[in-house]
Amino acid sequence: MANVGLHDSYLSLNSTFGTIRGFVNQDYPHVAQFLGIPFAEAPVGPRRWLPPVPKAPADHFDATEFGLSCPQWFGGPPSVYDSDVPEFSINDTTSEDCLSLSIWAPAEAVKDPPKSKLPVVVWIPGGAFLVGGSTVPYQNPIPWVEKSQRHIVVSVNYRLTIFGFPNAAGLAPYERNLGFLDQRLGLEWVHEHISSFGGDPSRITHFGQSAGARSVDAHSFQYPDKPLVRNQIINSGTALNPLPVRDTDHGYFTFVAESLGFEGDDPSAELEFMRQQSAEKLIEFIKSHTASGEDPQLSFRPVIDGFTLFDDFEERAKAGNFSKLPAIVGTTNEEGNALAPYNPDGVNKTAADGITNNFFRKPAAKIAQYRSEYAPTFRYLYKDPAPEGTASFPNISPRTWMRAYHSSDLPLIFGTHSWFRGRSTAREKEVSEAWQELYVVFAEEGPEGLRRLGWGEVGDGKAIVIGTGEKGWENVDIKAIDGDE
Repeated sequence: MANVGLHDSYLSLNSTFGTIRGFVNQDYPHVAQFLGIPFAEAPVGPRRWLPPVPKAPADHFDATEFGLSCPQWFGGPPSVYDSDVPEFSINDTTSEDCLSLSIWAPAEAVKDPPKSKLPVVVWIPGGAFLVGGSTVPYQNPIPWVEKSQRHIVVSVNYRLTIFGFPNAAGLAPYERNLGFLDQRLGLEWVHEHISSFGGDPSRITHFGQSAGARSVDAHSFQYPDKPLVRNQIINSGTALNPLPVRDTDHGYFTFVAESLGFEGDDPSAELEFMRQQSAEKLIEFIKSHTASGEDPQLSFRPVIDGFTLFDDFEERAKAGNFSKLPAIVGTTNEEGNALAPYNPDGVNKTAADGITNNFFRKPAAKIAQYRSEYAPTFRYLYKDPAPEGTASFPNISPRTWMRAYHSSDLPLIFGTHSWFRGRSTAREKEVSEAWQELYVVFAEEGPEGLRRLGWGEVGDGKAIVIGTGEKGWENVDIKAIDGDE
């Protein structure tokens, strides 16, 4: 892995948010990095479980180290992500004071920001709304920006698990999915200040994967008239994906409170009691209770609130009640290989295929079709062309049965595929660079750019397969990947 933390030289940028100190890394000398910029006041103490408050500008911010990741816990049954590819997990400690964003921009662009006006990709990390953040190694965009020199990437941290999605009875409905509000405030910060870094606020592309993709898709329904972005990229997750949490009586939050000593039935008092508990105590309780296997099986993830998430997304999509932005919607061919019960010797294909089809392919096919009725929409499938039982890119898929599993697209898009487990193959580099170019051109030119490259639209019955074809991808009839969905 490249030494992405070594500062070769420092630089200061006078922004509309204050003077911000960043750096250039010697291994990626053409990228200016500004890490851990706070976009919200720390959501601690009385601010815990309240909507984020914009961070006030200051004279000086040091942005030479990542901000801490939001509280989260690891454990549970073995999985692909902890046993084989831990590079999809954060590599730092956590803190409630975690609402920060990080910016990677071409070094030349920040020297003359008014002249640059580069397109901006705002990245929303995934992780099932339980884990993740800007420090995930495989999602570091520095190789991508170093190669393109034509776009800026911003990664936004947001609150997770019980801190981001408390669903407490003492909160108003619009306060129960706070992580989505964090994402929006981060996007507003980018829209307001990115021009200081050489970015063009009129050319922002919203990009997410998994939970981040669901977030990006949901955003267009929550803010149909003021999306703040021009395009959307939705990888392996949509607003139509089945929600894992049905907690209409707010029982999970109350169970934790009562287990930690709260007595009574006043929702406001319950909330105040929980604000007195340390973040470590809350996380440790959830972790230990989950390990016990006892009911209730706690899951602090998004719930239908009528503000950030709706119970009629499909009807809204059919009726065009969303922001109608050009979008890329994609999935991987074997999403479920990493999400089915883990067995190092092989995957239960029945279980894995069920996950792939029901949680990813079918919702993606539907949302792409609905969107295509109102805006240019482009559908892809990432596929490992190697024969069954082998994997084309063993440094990303170290077990041959993993293949094009959930998240295996990210090292290719971000350009980090060679950072772990050996060098990449020539074909791996070719697919990676082709994929990167598709997304950069989309950020630059919108749908016209993809049409120019030859990517056929969903409205015309076309899609592409990434990973096959002479140029790293090829056009196919959409029925070849989605059937009659």
